[in-house]
Amino acid sequence: MSEYRRIAEEILVTLEDLKHQGGIHVDQLPHVFSNIVRQGEINCYPSSTKIQCCQLSLFLSLNSPSYRKGKGHIDCRKAMEKIVQHMQGACFQKTNVALFVTDNWNATAFEEWRANLEHIKGTCHIEIYLLSGRTASEIHI
Repeated sequence: MSEYRRIAEEILVTLEDLKHQGGIHVDQLPHVFSNIVRQGEINCYPSSTKIQCCQLSLFLSLNSPSYRKGKGHIDCRKAMEKIVQHMQGACFQKTNVALFVTDNWNATAFEEWRANLEHIKGTCHIEIYLLSGRTASEIHI
């Protein structure tokens, strides 16, 4: 099992736990992610906390009301846009791993961002996981 698959599966387990507590607020995401990743600072989207560019960036798109609480969560399309802005813009050549975890895949948005995501994959490591039930399934690009 890859390290990033392990992270995606731990995110799913954590979300399932938080679902019973009323969901997860955007302000909780960086803390939850850093506990799962255990690699020091990470960039986290969405987040109200901004930090310098890190080696690893995590992008989370939650659409299910059982997972998300409050405002500020982003949909799949917006998460893809954030990946491109971060990896090809603000943190170009600084962040070399992007992990995208979503519970709402948007095939139309993926087609619109496919060329950018493939370009990023050519120079960086990127993995995408779709959460469905109690499973985190990798989406290959």
